[in-house]
Amino acid sequence: MTSPISVELGQHWLQLTRREREILVWVGCGMSNKEVARGLGLSPGTVKLHVHNIFTKTGARSRCQLIAQMAARSAA
Repeated sequence: MTSPISVELGQHWLQLTRREREILVWVGCGMSNKEVARGLGLSPGTVKLHVHNIFTKTGARSRCQLIAQMAARSAA
């Protein structure tokens, strides 16, 4: 049985840009915006904007919820 969380992220997953998906992986590893920015050669403000867009597109309200959605999606 597929959880509502994984279905929700699945519907929105295709709306994420390549860069948003890339940043999502880093966030999923527990990295801060500053750490992601350093790792990808971006400004922290740019990463913050991408993370905001990811939250908007997935409906997540926190990093914890986003990570839970990612885990549920990968388990489905």
